[in-house]
This record gives sequence, structure tokens and C-alpha cells, in this order.
Amino acid sequence: MQKILITGISGFVGFHLAKKLADEYMVYGIDIPQEPQSIYTHRLQQIKDKVNYSHCDIRDQPKLGEYIATVRPDVIIHLAACTGIAASEANKPLYFDTNVLGFSNLLQQCSNNNVQHLIYASSSSVYNHLNEVYRETDEVENQLSYYGKTKRQCETLAANYASQFGLNCIGLRFFTVYGSWVRTDMAAWKFMRAVDEGKPCTLYNNGEVYRDFTHVSDIVESIFRLLKKSQTHSQLPAHEVYNIGHGSPVSVLHYLQTIASCIGKEPIIHYAPLPANELPRTHADTTKLQQAIGFKPVCSLESGVREMVEWYKLYGAGLA
Repeated sequence: MQKILITGISGFVGFHLAKKLADEYMVYGIDIPQEPQSIYTHRLQQIKDKVNYSHCDIRDQPKLGEYIATVRPDVIIHLAACTGIAASEANKPLYFDTNVLGFSNLLQQCSNNNVQHLIYASSSSVYNHLNEVYRETDEVENQLSYYGKTKRQCETLAANYASQFGLNCIGLRFFTVYGSWVRTDMAAWKFMRAVDEGKPCTLYNNGEVYRDFTHVSDIVESIFRLLKKSQTHSQLPAHEVYNIGHGSPVSVLHYLQTIASCIGKEPIIHYAPLPANELPRTHADTTKLQQAIGFKPVCSLESGVREMVEWYKLYGAGLA
């Protein structure tokens, strides 16, 4: 049975991916310790019997190298990162150390330990323009947010290691992921909690901000199929980047109204100007993904929000 190492395994996507892969692979996971009542700890409790988990910080290169040398994974799926646009502006050193230096450490250890395949998370935040649709061939320099800059640097580092050291790298540009066990810093969580507690929800630009909302189940299925492809095709490009998005942006106002409808309460809305580091619209072209794996995200917003709100009603309200 092949060994898959997931960094950031107690994170939102890492948790769901580990559950998917555990039926078919030996899944190893690393992450850093969190507060006992954090959502990260609760996620880890859900999968602890299915995976081999260890505390390890990707910023600690000696420990990371020792761990990879011991496990000898066939594939590494790198999801560990500092996430979020607003928080990146407030703590740039942490985002650089984790997202850029941490990823550089991981690439170096892949080279040191002859790891052949690396799949890593990028972000739709690497895009910086107002095109109707975002394609992987678009020019992606001068990102609006510091978070986006760190993710673009990761793509550049991966391309360099792929060309110089024979590492096969696949980068994933996620578009606004949501679903059960969503991060508590994301709009989905904030909207659910605010609507449930009768508190205001902040919307930018009178709600006329559009996002290509993508359910986490579609993210996981896409990664699973790309993983299969990387293992069964011998003539793969050294480095490829794929958009993973639903391909049909909707307004954040409609997103909030759908959440509120599932909760059964009316939202209280507070409007605010759109921050300068936020795009007014994102829209993924998924043609390249479809051609590569014969799949594109299919979960409708209504179905995805219903799944997320049902989880929130059962578990989420008691989490910090």
C-alpha cells in the first residue's frame, strides 16, 4: 500500500482529504499543535484512528527532514499554510515564514529524500485582474494581497525544483472553498454564526462581490483524481497548475441568503467598502482540469450550503 503524506492534515481541506484517502492508502499527516477546543483539534479527533499523525512544523527543516526520511512517502500533498487575505496583511513575517520558507523547506526535503511526486495548494488569490474568467495561462504578477504573493512565490519555487531536480509538481489554485468543518476565519463560518445568533453580517460593495464558491467534496475529488493521474502516467510535465473551482460565480449576498434560508433566520446585513486587496469577482475556467482528469466540480451551491449548515447545527455551534 502506497504512503501519502498530507501536511496540514488537521486543516479544512486536509481533514476531508485524509478521510477520502484512508480507504486506499497509508495516510501520514503532520501539523502543529492547536488549542484543545479549536476546530483543528476536533477535526483531528475525527480521523485519528485512520491516519498516522505526528506533530511537525514545516518551518523546522531538520525535524521535517528527519520525518520524511523515516516515513519515505510515495507522494506528498502539501496543504499546510497560513491562510486568509486580511490576516496576511497584519502578520506578514508569519505568512512568509510558513508559506514561502516552509514550502522551500519541504521542496528541499523532497529532493534530499527522493520524493518523486508533490501536489501542493496554491490559491485563486494569485490572480490580480478583472478578466471575466481566470485561466491558468493568465499573467499572474503583482498580486493584490500579501497572501496571494506568498502563494505565487510557492508556484515559482515549485517550478524551479521541478525543472532542476526532476520533482513532479502539481499546483492547485483553489477557488473559495466551503463545506462542513470550514475554517472559523472564513465568511461561511462567520455568516452561519452571525445569522444563528442574530448578529450583523458584513458584506462588501453592497453585496455585489462575486465568488466562485467550490464545495470541499469537489476539491477532494479533484485532488484524488490528480493523485491517481500522477501515479499512472509516466510522461507528465514537470510542473502543472490547475484551477479548481465550480465555474459559476454567485454574489456573496446570494451566498449569505442561502445560508440564512438553511438556518431558518433572516440575516442582518451591514455594508462596507470593498478592501483594496480583495477582487470584486473570481471565476475559474476549469477546462484544463476537465481535460486532465475528466472531472469538474459539480456540487450546487444549494446542496453544498445545506450540507455545511447541517454540520453547523450538529457540531459547529459549540466550536471555537
